[in-house]
Amino acid sequence: MIKKLKALVFLAVFALTSCIHVNPSSSESSSNTDPSSEVTEANLESISLSGNYKKEFTVNDIFTYDGLVVTAHYDDKTQKEVTSYRVSSPNMTSIGQKEVIVTYEEKSISKTASYNIEVKAKALDTVYKEPYLGKQYYLNHIGDIFSVWKKYQGHGVTIAVIDSAFDAYHEDFKRKDGTSKISSKSASFKVVSGSVQTNVGVANVQDLSDSHGTFCAGVAGAALNGKGVIGVAPDADLMLLKTDKKPKSIVAAFKYAADNGAKVITISIGSYNGYEGDLVNDGSDLTTVFDEATTYCYNKGVVVCSAAGNGGLDGRATEYTYPGAAAHVIGCGGLANNQSGEIWAGSSFNYSKTYQFADVFAPSENMYNICNYTSGGKQYLYDGGWNGTSFSSPIVAGLAALYFEKNPNNTAAQFESALYNSCHKITSSAYATVDQLGYGRVDVLKLLGLSNSGSVTLKVKSSWSSTYVYAWNSDLSLNKELASWPGKAMTKNGNTFTFTLNPGDYDSIIFSNGSGVQTVDLLSSSFIDGYTYDISSQYKENNLVVGNYIE
Repeated sequence: MIKKLKALVFLAVFALTSCIHVNPSSSESSSNTDPSSEVTEANLESISLSGNYKKEFTVNDIFTYDGLVVTAHYDDKTQKEVTSYRVSSPNMTSIGQKEVIVTYEEKSISKTASYNIEVKAKALDTVYKEPYLGKQYYLNHIGDIFSVWKKYQGHGVTIAVIDSAFDAYHEDFKRKDGTSKISSKSASFKVVSGSVQTNVGVANVQDLSDSHGTFCAGVAGAALNGKGVIGVAPDADLMLLKTDKKPKSIVAAFKYAADNGAKVITISIGSYNGYEGDLVNDGSDLTTVFDEATTYCYNKGVVVCSAAGNGGLDGRATEYTYPGAAAHVIGCGGLANNQSGEIWAGSSFNYSKTYQFADVFAPSENMYNICNYTSGGKQYLYDGGWNGTSFSSPIVAGLAALYFEKNPNNTAAQFESALYNSCHKITSSAYATVDQLGYGRVDVLKLLGLSNSGSVTLKVKSSWSSTYVYAWNSDLSLNKELASWPGKAMTKNGNTFTFTLNPGDYDSIIFSNGSGVQTVDLLSSSFIDGYTYDISSQYKENNLVVGNYIE
């Protein structure tokens, strides 16, 4: 009985000591062990890493090492899996390759092994690396589109663009993987002998005679592909509908879009009622012709956006234009290229609840986007300095695509209500009375019911000896600004200036040297926490926007 008990004790002790990997020869000896014999222990020699653990992360992810297997190796050629190891925590707030160090210690012997992880920019952060994003100032003037893009880019929504010519094969109509954004249902419409001739297929809309349609389509949905610019809804599909600019062909295009999967339509050609304008008026009553077509679209749940017109250029700013004034059409007026909310001097603006004309306002001045024309023997794929409400309409259409990605089952009426309720009322204008300015200027963040809260640390590389940040809310009734001009002095930290603020408190922001040299007005909530922005030279071009960051 005594011998049996001793054996059980021995086995229990062995089981316990094996958990810390002590060689069995060093365990408590049995009664048969020679007390004069030498006891030898195996020593930790190295550790190795294996298993199915994560090696790729996106910036600001929580670092994990689930699935990591650590094996301890000993000088007696034995090995075992261990769990009581330590893992270093890499910096997840910046992109790049990071080393992760694994440490295991046993009996005062410590061994390490390491592996690398890759911290990548979030898929949407590549937005900020579009080469000409810095020229698209207007993206800072439609609400915080950058925060919206982190969740919605228009995926699964088709925007139909009705115009007179397109470059359907432009490089910025291709996604990053090389596939085209242009719907195979794109088509051309032409009045022949009183009837509309329809030809379906991308090849039928290819026409480099005019860049207007290409530009409008790019404003709505140029791809996120690192090529040039970015559209308001960069992942939306585009149905290009080429017309001969006659009312009959345009009406056919409206109905075709509604019948073939478009959720949003934008058109930036039109005319005054009873006047040829951009449309070739074939004797039709524009009100009757367009009301019937746009009501058809509305009843099928399709949103129709139209340029309100450029009547301010020829003294006809308050005259109704078509199809902008047609039933169930969102008339889009133009904003100037400033953050004050002033309308563009050339914009039409008269608003009437009866005609729903010039309902909302979006940027329309000094626009930069895609084109395709040849001048002086050189081909141009991108161009700037374009003005007109032609570009307000595709902006609003892009907002609609973002809205419908989030709310795929909502109706056109629900979008209109959400759009109008999210606009900022324009409280004054040098060109129109307040009651002529519809619901006001658009705000995509409010439209989608999203918010951008929390503090952001701004890091600015500047050649100025002193750098100031001036932030304010354009709603003057709030009486909110960071500090009186030139604002708060930023703190020098190495070669950069730093300052922390809550973007949700302010609409706009300016960097300056404190004595007159400054950047263009920027939307404060567009800045990414922790990134460094270079204004050493960009401010000279008056086009600093988020996108000029450096790592």
